[in-house]
Amino acid sequence: MKCPSCFRPIDHEADTCYSCGYSIVASKAKYGDNIVQMSRVHDAAHCLRKQDRDELNRTLDSLEVRFPQMLFCLYLGALPDNLSISEFGFWLLNHAQIKGAEYARPNDNALLAIVDLNTRQAGISLGYFSEMLVTEEEAYRILMAARPHLVNGEYGPAFRRLFHAMGRVLGRKARVLKRKPIELLREERLARAAGRLHLPVEGASLNGVEAHHQQSAAAPVAGGSQTVRTPAGVA
Repeated sequence: MKCPSCFRPIDHEADTCYSCGYSIVASKAKYGDNIVQMSRVHDAAHCLRKQDRDELNRTLDSLEVRFPQMLFCLYLGALPDNLSISEFGFWLLNHAQIKGAEYARPNDNALLAIVDLNTRQAGISLGYFSEMLVTEEEAYRILMAARPHLVNGEYGPAFRRLFHAMGRVLGRKARVLKRKPIELLREERLARAAGRLHLPVEGASLNGVEAHHQQSAAAPVAGGSQTVRTPAGVA
């Protein structure tokens, strides 16, 4: 896991980032300690047509039937200049109450897609449980699946494609979990992470736009946070 502020590796049980000191306490001091209400498809920028919202909600309904323990949600808006997608995703996972979400779907189990129209970046923030199921590379590929629509401002089709890609990843993990308990899966993932290099911060150019990703994490409070994002110009 990585810090949502400086992106340095951090232990999932740490209260603060060893490198920059970022923590849930610092997050509250900077962005507030209030609980915010949001819908599963939260279009703060009013970019989605009613048809798009309805189709996205049907997509999320289908995913929740397939994966009854997971929480799927989307935030589409224009973030302030001093607020990064990774920090915002971390804060939301600790302070958002999703309207209509069942008790069996806590924020720890969330897969939160975010688009910032100011920086034209898209990201995925994962709760503490969800990050054991979706790797950094898989989250990056999920974002890239939606990229062709995002670059054209086709947000409805983009997020339907993104959540369908999430469903495929979780479907594969569900088949693995039939053979291995989640604890063993987590131990294997940590072992692989300790012995391999992370993907580069900046990758190859895709149709003239540089692509990179970030992963972040912080203290295991009411939902950890792992955020993978795309660079400016892809949303």
